[in-house]
Amino acid sequence: MAHKTLPQKPFDKNDINIALLQTISAVIALREILLKETDALKATKTKEFMALQDEKVEVARRYESLVNALMSRGDDIKKADKRLKDQLQKLQDGFSTAANENRKQLERMRGATQKLGEIIMKSARKSAEKTTQFAYGSSGKMSTGTKTTLGVNERA
Repeated sequence: MAHKTLPQKPFDKNDINIALLQTISAVIALREILLKETDALKATKTKEFMALQDEKVEVARRYESLVNALMSRGDDIKKADKRLKDQLQKLQDGFSTAANENRKQLERMRGATQKLGEIIMKSARKSAEKTTQFAYGSSGKMSTGTKTTLGVNERA
């Protein structure tokens, strides 16, 4: 059976306005999640931060889809309600500010985590150096408290 292509309905002015409203809603939702996430990062509330991740991914995908769909309708946007276009632009600017602050907090947290990891490794190395070390002497007996280097004789 042959596949029929359904005729495409041209978009009217109301459709583009609805698309703008949906995009406005997505921008607001994503901005709110970023603000919550940023607050959790600032307060070092890891559980809150982690709890937001699934929702953030879902809202970000919706936002991306709507923005891409809107951008593909460049000619239709010219016919859209100017107030909606202005509102979306204003929200996008606010979103950019929130996203920038969120990025800074994520970088700060990454740096703190990296520094903590380095401190833990340094402490573990010092602790390992302080513990009693065992080595076998030339007589085959175990000696304690001395450092020994082990090597491989390549001629053997």
